[in-house]
Amino acid sequence: MAAREIDRVGDHPGFVQVFLPVRSEALYGNRRFHPIFEAAVRHDLAVGIHFGGAPGNPPTSSGWPSYYLEEYVDMASVFQSQVLSMIVEGVFDRFPTLRVALIEGGFTWLPGLMWRIDKEWKGLRREVPWNKKFPSDYIREHIRVTTQPIDAPPDPKQLLQVIDQIGSEDVLMFSTDYPHWQFDNREDAFPIKLPETLERKIMSENARAFYRL
Repeated sequence: MAAREIDRVGDHPGFVQVFLPVRSEALYGNRRFHPIFEAAVRHDLAVGIHFGGAPGNPPTSSGWPSYYLEEYVDMASVFQSQVLSMIVEGVFDRFPTLRVALIEGGFTWLPGLMWRIDKEWKGLRREVPWNKKFPSDYIREHIRVTTQPIDAPPDPKQLLQVIDQIGSEDVLMFSTDYPHWQFDNREDAFPIKLPETLERKIMSENARAFYRL
């Protein structure tokens, strides 16, 4: 049904993206979701995976939390699970032009995830022979991440180090989350001066290129 809806409206110029909640009934690497990705690619639409969702499953791997604070913070781990699933299940190998945006999940967790997947892939890649390159390369080529909320380190200078550790200036796209109370303006997001080229990419060019604007 979702794929048919994408086919129904996917060519309308007002649409640039398919929405999926990050909390899903199953991980998005599962082949049951292939028709959605196939339809998105067919219409040259990005797939936006957004914070939230209520599929009936607990938001942590060990069950239900007691407070929303726990769920809110732990949503970053749900984003990581979806990225890992889509890579190792071969979604990007099957759909080599698929574009995925991670929305409202932060990004400072990304370098650590990239290092961990690459490390374990070296020893376990016999399990996933369809992955022909480092998992971090799939992230840099296919995935873009919005900046809000920025889980910044105490020293603003360290934020530049985190961005550099991603290994590409093309991955981040500025977002505010306005009008939510915790929205980020430019100064909140980056309390330090960015190199001119990097700032232009994050604030504008990366999103324009990703969404074909």
